[in-house]
Amino acid sequence: METVPCPHCEAPLKPTATFCLACNTPVVRDTSRLSVGEPTRVHVGRPIVGIAMILGAVLLVGGAAYGTLAFVHHRRAATTSQATRDVTRATDLLVNAQAGKDSACRRVHSLLAGPVEVLRTECDQVLGKDPGVRLDKVVVDRVQLAGKSGTARVRATVTDAAGTRDLDQVVHLVEVGKQWRLSWNGHPTV
Repeated sequence: METVPCPHCEAPLKPTATFCLACNTPVVRDTSRLSVGEPTRVHVGRPIVGIAMILGAVLLVGGAAYGTLAFVHHRRAATTSQATRDVTRATDLLVNAQAGKDSACRRVHSLLAGPVEVLRTECDQVLGKDPGVRLDKVVVDRVQLAGKSGTARVRATVTDAAGTRDLDQVVHLVEVGKQWRLSWNGHPTV
């Protein structure tokens, strides 16, 4: 078997050897070396940082959008609930005024739209018009609010001297401050 000396330690090697076991070094002949350019650094961290920044931005924008939608939905639901409470209370007070409870006229003006003096005068005109009137189970639904005005459907059972009947009427609303007031034309809804 033919051998060649190791270029580093002179130990005998096979002609096809690429590594010397005696000196633990690679053996490459000058004629078989490849021409390789300068080594270049690979920046693995940069794409990961970029992807993380993009993902963070998407999460931030998505979270902000979700938070805004949740806030708007909550604000709208709170406004609708407030309008429902205000319409129910105003309807109840108007019927109480018609039944003759003068304290109702003192309290109802904060739930009706218009100048306080006019509302008190109009309420005093219906005071005691139907002493036996009674309102049972008021339901306010189909509340539609747009800007500073809106409508709501009032359903109730009314009992008076004429008997018992169902009330089903759409009323108009006006926002004053953070409160919804019933647009009232001087006549109770029943």
